[in-house]
Amino acid sequence: MTQSLVHIGRAILIAGVVLSLASCATKQTESVTMEGSEPLKGFSKNPTEEIVKAPHPTVVAKVEPGRFREVASHQLADIYFAFDRWGLSADGRKYLVEDAETLKQHPEAKLVIEGYCDERGSHEYNLVLGEKRAQEAMHYLTDLGIKNPVKVISYGKERQICTEQDESCYWKNRRDHMVIESGK
Repeated sequence: MTQSLVHIGRAILIAGVVLSLASCATKQTESVTMEGSEPLKGFSKNPTEEIVKAPHPTVVAKVEPGRFREVASHQLADIYFAFDRWGLSADGRKYLVEDAETLKQHPEAKLVIEGYCDERGSHEYNLVLGEKRAQEAMHYLTDLGIKNPVKVISYGKERQICTEQDESCYWKNRRDHMVIESGK
């Protein structure tokens, strides 16, 4: 009887080890991503996400001393991005088509595309993400035939336009902002 208890004990011990090892295994799945939607690698972050409806762009190009006022008076839409993504949405592409028409009428105008992110994620991660967002808009404008000089700047999570900690505010900060400079 003691020998059968020893065998039962060993069986339970082996089963426990097998179950604990099996629970540690991770399932790897293939994921299909769209361009600009795959996560950036090499950064640590643990943000959370809420879903909200995209706002209509309301920001116009900045008019500062020395800026090209005629072009700057035209509304250039901010382009908004999904959480942790740099691919252009259908709305973003639509607004860039409109911006391209304005820029084609003023080939001497210089465009600066400023890439921004929400506050989640590290400073370095958001600088890279903001750069990718601005470059994505620049490449799309180039594909639309824009010959204007274009400069790309990433501000990452600096210069937030909204400081609340909710998704509607985060959405406003995940954007590309278009600035027209003088053609001189």
